[in-house]
Amino acid sequence: MTGLATMLATGDPMQHIVPHEIFRVGRFHFEPWSWGPFVLKDYIPFTSHMLMVLITAGLMLVIFPLLGRRYPMVPKGVHAFFDTAFEFVREGVARPALRDHTDRFMPFIWTMFFFILINNLLGILPLDAIATLIWRRSHLFGTATAGLSVTAGLASITFIAVHAVGILEQIRRQREHGLSGLGAAGRGFVAYWYHLVPHVPGVLGVLLFPFLFVLELIGALVKPFALAIRLFANMMAGHVVLASLLMLVPILRSYFDWELATVTIVGCAVYCCLELLVALIQAYIFTFLTCLFIGAAVSPEH
Repeated sequence: MTGLATMLATGDPMQHIVPHEIFRVGRFHFEPWSWGPFVLKDYIPFTSHMLMVLITAGLMLVIFPLLGRRYPMVPKGVHAFFDTAFEFVREGVARPALRDHTDRFMPFIWTMFFFILINNLLGILPLDAIATLIWRRSHLFGTATAGLSVTAGLASITFIAVHAVGILEQIRRQREHGLSGLGAAGRGFVAYWYHLVPHVPGVLGVLLFPFLFVLELIGALVKPFALAIRLFANMMAGHVVLASLLMLVPILRSYFDWELATVTIVGCAVYCCLELLVALIQAYIFTFLTCLFIGAAVSPEH
């Protein structure tokens, strides 16, 4: 058992998840008194997660414009598949939370949903193994949504969008009441933050307002943090489990027989199917919570 534990310790399933540096993007400064004309002062690492994000963005910029260029009256094949997906996101995810505001925010909601879903699905594909066989270089690809920096970026976009649309909605309401220019902007900005706080009537409401306002501000910061951690943790955990199971295959083969190793391989295949479901569920949860936050921002009275 000591040898088995030693072999298990030699592998690191986290290597399949953490971002790996592919090359460096540096900033050069001209210094004629130095040994060379250019001196590298600092650099930004271009990682495997950045590459996956760019690949996802490229796929979306190619696929969706091609689908919309020649959209048939009666969708068939690929058009029917994506039409069903679009309808599911609009009617099953966005409309229950946004109601009359649904169509206004659908471009953002669709983009967020498919960006997360495609990143999740690309992380399941053995792209890194294929790259290792072809180019003899590993850790070129990975699961971008298993990186906290990527999920934090997505959550930050949601945070900015939620409060921006909430403030703009209040400004629009002020304009409907006859204000314009800076007056409407200022009152709309104040009204948005004022409506964040639950209204308590009487003197008690005045006394509790500062404490409730601080609590709501904390809640506004916690919501995107929870979005980032939920997506990151679920995608990371799934790949750690899968990598750990795959590491058991040669160990079981060496210490026992092919029977247990075969069972582990079959279990990995079944678990990959489960990962497909997890990829869809996590994209759904992130998008649905985003819709809830936007709905609460544009309709604070509810």
